[in-house]
Amino acid sequence: MKDWKGSIIAEGLRDPTIIHNFSVYKAEISKDGMAIDYQGNFGRWHIYKVRCSKDEIDALQPFILKGWYAHFWKRNKIMVIYGDKQFELKRYDERTWRCAKEYGREEGIPENELDFPTE
Repeated sequence: MKDWKGSIIAEGLRDPTIIHNFSVYKAEISKDGMAIDYQGNFGRWHIYKVRCSKDEIDALQPFILKGWYAHFWKRNKIMVIYGDKQFELKRYDERTWRCAKEYGREEGIPENELDFPTE
């Protein structure tokens, strides 16, 4: 059952064609000048809003590059997926986000990008 919605950034994936396995309902392109790697390169992010199942989320995890994450939400839950860790948060209780944000900072993700926005 595709009961999760999510946000996946193509530049954060080892193979961005994995997005073809998801039901994409919206695609956005960021402004120019976004950091895209650890070599100091900048460009645009290609952000895909998807509907998916928990199995699809699990299958995506090995494709996520270090320093990136994808996140998904349904009802009162947010699932944050790094390449080697998953965190389940309460959507409306940011106190539960602490571990996921700490891990993101350890991965080198800027604080302002650890906001896990939902619709």
